[in-house]
Amino acid sequence: MEPTRGRGTPKEPLILDAARTVFLRRGFGPAGVDEIAALAAISKVTLYKYFPSKEQLFAAVIRRDIEAAERRSEVHLDALTSDLPGDLRAFAREFVTTVTGSDLLRMRRLVATEAERFPDLARTWDERSRLRGLRTLRQLFGALAGRGLLAGDMDVAAEQFLWLLLGAPFNESLFTPAGTPTPRDLTAHADAAVATFLAAFAPPPTRPTSTPTSPPATPPAPPR
Repeated sequence: MEPTRGRGTPKEPLILDAARTVFLRRGFGPAGVDEIAALAAISKVTLYKYFPSKEQLFAAVIRRDIEAAERRSEVHLDALTSDLPGDLRAFAREFVTTVTGSDLLRMRRLVATEAERFPDLARTWDERSRLRGLRTLRQLFGALAGRGLLAGDMDVAAEQFLWLLLGAPFNESLFTPAGTPTPRDLTAHADAAVATFLAAFAPPPTRPTSTPTSPPATPPAPPR
């Protein structure tokens, strides 16, 4: 169910900003609607007109975070050219930096913590992040394969590219916050992931077509 919206929804961004601040500060369970409404400088009644439950409000905050991250990466996805290694490196660097960013990662921790108690929230996050990202990559890689820039199973390519990028830095950031990778580490990781990906899915080099050679001329017979 989508949140109820009035004309123009002028207060919705204020509510989402306040909710995000409180969720990150308190966690989902302890976060109170009263505190969110007070921070947004509105009444609780007004808040409920926009978002009838805390679960829906949390889901809306998640959606907005994911959409913002996607917009930051769209420029690289749309700009992919025949310089595939360079373009993929640019996309990979931005993508891995965005996903391991502190605020987005803290939101993901909240979702993971509450996944058993609020499975719908976990499904929303998965649908709006991992699965949506996979669909986008499948479409992108399919188009690149159609141009002869990639080869192989593009469903597998999308899955492996995503986890090549997210595996090590994401787990390190998620479970050991003090060990969050540095920008230099993330850049090196993204470049290595792209190199590994292209080693598996770049098309084989085109071999030049050899021109048949004529048999050597028969030397003239010696005079008798």
